[in-house]
Amino acid sequence: MHEDLAREFPEAVRALSWTRAHLSERRPIVTREPVVWAAVSGIGAGFLVASVAGMLVALMHRALTLADPHAEFSSLAPLATVAGTAAAAGAALAIGGRLALALDLAYVVLGIGVRIPGTIAFCERSGRGPSLLMPDACTPTGFLSILWPQLIGIGLGLAMARVLAVRGEGSNSLLRVAGTLAIALSLASAAWALTIAQTASPAASGLTIAAGTVAAAIAAGVVAAQLSRGIRSAAIVAGIWLLPWLTLQLPLALQNLGPPVPQEFVVSIIAGVASEPIAAVFMLLTAAVAARSRFIPREPA
Repeated sequence: MHEDLAREFPEAVRALSWTRAHLSERRPIVTREPVVWAAVSGIGAGFLVASVAGMLVALMHRALTLADPHAEFSSLAPLATVAGTAAAAGAALAIGGRLALALDLAYVVLGIGVRIPGTIAFCERSGRGPSLLMPDACTPTGFLSILWPQLIGIGLGLAMARVLAVRGEGSNSLLRVAGTLAIALSLASAAWALTIAQTASPAASGLTIAAGTVAAAIAAGVVAAQLSRGIRSAAIVAGIWLLPWLTLQLPLALQNLGPPVPQEFVVSIIAGVASEPIAAVFMLLTAAVAARSRFIPREPA
């Protein structure tokens, strides 16, 4: 039957062959890495994809809201999580194999575990009832039910691992820098959540988060300086990182600042909205300075 169709529609067969060849050539190319760095690169892939997806979801939400101000489009928000989790799992599996995938899954589980204390505190303050932000999250079954984006993302990532073209061994500079930034941001957020989140004032809490964001960016800059094309990779990561900030966080912060906002929250809002662009600049400066110092010979003592 295939031969009959080929004789009847030779142009379609040639077009299909051309499409397959070009799609295979344009698959994302990565290199194999040691297990730990492969997991970091996988996390970096998830971070970059989630940032782009978050920007697209924010723009789509804004467009749909303008079309129908009374409609609810909260179901769009988990799409960024699904996309990021899928990219992380798929990249980790393709770059480092099953052990790297296991480390990526452990990172996901750790992130979920860090959210539990904050969820408990939220439920105690809200009277353990459902809310618009976390519906039914105050019950064990409800909390597990809101994890469906991660579960679907992991499944999609396992299926999408074959899309990546793995060639040789080396370092995926862009993904490694992004993964370092994502892990450092997660550690800073976890440290804040487990220490002063429930006791500090809003201003002190906001300034602490901002300091942690800058510190995470500096760590990513140090890693970028050790890689080939590290400065360029850091610049690309910084640009992609700021996409959701530009399309979502900045407009919301400007919308929230106003006379009705209590004075104690103004410092926190300003620190939150200014921390990411400042941190991006610090990441680039750190990468440039650290990379330059590697090639400058020290004066003899």
